[in-house]
Amino acid sequence: MSVSQKYIAESLNLSVATVCRALRGGPGAHPQTRKKVVKLASELGYRYRGAPRKQKNRYRSKKKLMSIGVLVAWPKEVSPNPSVAAYNMLSGVSEAVEDMGVTMATHFGGPDRYDRIADIERLFPAIGAGTLSGMVFVYGFPRGVIQKFARLLPCVTLHHAHLDIGADCVGNDQAGGMGMVVEHLYRLGHRRIGFVAEPEYRAWLSPRFSGYMEAMERLGLVCDPSITINVFEKNLDVEARADAVAEHSRRGVTAWVCADDIIGYDLYPRLTARGLRIPRDISLAGFSGLVPPHGDFPRLTSVHPPFERMGNVGVQQLLHRIQHPDEPVRFTQFACEFVEGETTGPPPQDQ
Repeated sequence: MSVSQKYIAESLNLSVATVCRALRGGPGAHPQTRKKVVKLASELGYRYRGAPRKQKNRYRSKKKLMSIGVLVAWPKEVSPNPSVAAYNMLSGVSEAVEDMGVTMATHFGGPDRYDRIADIERLFPAIGAGTLSGMVFVYGFPRGVIQKFARLLPCVTLHHAHLDIGADCVGNDQAGGMGMVVEHLYRLGHRRIGFVAEPEYRAWLSPRFSGYMEAMERLGLVCDPSITINVFEKNLDVEARADAVAEHSRRGVTAWVCADDIIGYDLYPRLTARGLRIPRDISLAGFSGLVPPHGDFPRLTSVHPPFERMGNVGVQQLLHRIQHPDEPVRFTQFACEFVEGETTGPPPQDQ
């Protein structure tokens, strides 16, 4: 088995960034934490790539050290509980920057802060100073924000595509990943499979819901709009959403696909409080491959995009774009990895 930093992080209940810092020997990791990480890595046979290799430092020169900007969609209101996807993508960006021998200027902030070019140069002074060669966007920014930056510099977006305005993208096959989940439930025997969304996360709702619809049609299953929660009808809050899922489950829906693991882990205790046993009564699956929030939760059946790899390749693609500005826009897409958890099983026999 190939051992990754993510595997070590999950084994020790640490973040991937903490494991990376511990293996690198840099600041930011507690000595005891570093000792545990290095010990487990050694036992598992993991080999850290270490400092940048000379043959890869094509972008470092005595005259000028190339710098790129990294803008992370991280609004203040979510900073206590940041997106794991964004965190892991940023970890991949950091590793690539070190490996490729360039520097980066990183800013965290909500998309609403970048309304005008003047705001961009004020909040991101490296652009105004002319010291940046390109930009990487981690997670979702509105089209208008990307367009403003793309007029100034070569840009690569991670996860969300804006190809028509000239920005390269490195993402994952969200529709295909969601199809994996639906097909897994189908193989278990489920025929009435609902879909649950979160209205605040519209940026990735469309491709994941499309993947759900495509898989349902491919398998000959009925796509019932009444069991698609927070997609067509008015937006339900978390309690009303759980009520709707529980009610439809009692009427014969035996499995639910959540547009993201965050939704699945929010639904789990609410559904069990309403008397539904998971996976005995209903199956629950998600998207993102997140670890449970704490020990009382089972691992959610899901698919895991290679977020760190996406961040790493995003930097490589940006450096290629800087050197070859006239090439056609690229969209690099990674397949997701299926993760079978403890929340799916065969439907009840009486169904």
